[in-house]
Amino acid sequence: MRIIGPSILVILLLVSFPIARGTDMLEVLCTGSAGSMSFMAAVLRREPMTDAVIIPTRVSSRAIDVTHEVVKRYMRLYFPRSYGDLVDDYEFLILRGIDSTFFTSNQMEWMRRSIEEDGLGALQDRSVMSSLTSYSLPWAESVLSEAFPNDADSVVSVDYSRHGPMNIVINDDRTLPGVLRPYAEVFPYHIGSNGLTMMIPKAGSREFSWCKCGSYAEFAYPEPGTFPHTLGWRYGEGYTWSIMDYSAQGFWGGNQNPYGLDAYWGLLMYSTGRALPDDVFMIHELRARFHDYAEVKGFILSLMDFVDRFGANTRSLAMSLKGMDGEWVRARESYLNQEYETSWSIIGEVLDRVSSLRADALEIKDRALTWIYMVEWLVVSGTNLMAAFAVWSLMVRRRLYKSVGTTRLD
Repeated sequence: MRIIGPSILVILLLVSFPIARGTDMLEVLCTGSAGSMSFMAAVLRREPMTDAVIIPTRVSSRAIDVTHEVVKRYMRLYFPRSYGDLVDDYEFLILRGIDSTFFTSNQMEWMRRSIEEDGLGALQDRSVMSSLTSYSLPWAESVLSEAFPNDADSVVSVDYSRHGPMNIVINDDRTLPGVLRPYAEVFPYHIGSNGLTMMIPKAGSREFSWCKCGSYAEFAYPEPGTFPHTLGWRYGEGYTWSIMDYSAQGFWGGNQNPYGLDAYWGLLMYSTGRALPDDVFMIHELRARFHDYAEVKGFILSLMDFVDRFGANTRSLAMSLKGMDGEWVRARESYLNQEYETSWSIIGEVLDRVSSLRADALEIKDRALTWIYMVEWLVVSGTNLMAAFAVWSLMVRRRLYKSVGTTRLD
């Protein structure tokens, strides 16, 4: 994964994995608010299926080092230089609250055309990118908005930003692709109080889930007080999505909704022609196993870096990790080929081995620090003994004590 931006580059330096070349990686171009790109980097890195390039295309107070000039430079340097580069390098576009003014008319047309003619999938969030007209109007006016099922022109012509409780209801229509339906029994229906960025469906779009807010009767899709939460449609050769809320957060994240990210990946898989898993709960646990391995490996690497400073020999740990990375690649290849049971078995064995290696790393750390502990103990003990000896000599034995004579005046 390549991440463009000084405030977010550190994400990938924490844990690195080899790329499974020659397998069916899902190549993603993710762009949007600079303040959320580090979050999206972590999300996309966690999913074994994706290989992503991330470019900030909107300034944010949460990423003060990414200014207008910086965004323009990144776009000039890292956005695909031609239409051919775009369709050759990517399968899916994630537009997470972009500022459309940073894109040239050619770049917008390339993305639209790549969807219509070459079958790229794409997703855009927050209905019209934002509740602020400074971002929503340029988006609605762009040629790229034509490729998405949300009617941006109609949305920006009304008061589309409201506040209130949301209840998400999944469409159980069996004629719809099974992207959200398998999670209907486990998704939370009440999402809480948030800003509601309404969506208006275009003719020919499909509603995969609705937001029922209990008010705003003027929004009746399909009944008063209800509007789309997830919209999908076929645009030429490609399939695109519009969602009401933020990508990979809230309903689509892991805090409020444990299976939200699984459903989110389902959107990407369907758009790129990948088969949806039959057992979505098993895949949820399989993804968790990959994440557990990343966490334990990250701990071991940080421990190795620490003990290296004290002269410890960590070569055996490094060789063991290299071997396990090879097994991890095999597990991911099986995962990409949708051989989930094989992937489950391999990553399970790798988890057992890396857990044992973690114990070995802690033992090496203890041995490396033994001398440090001994020196500290000797210094503290020696100081205490010297202090005790001085007190005993001066106050008890009074060896340095000498009586002071007196002078008598007649």
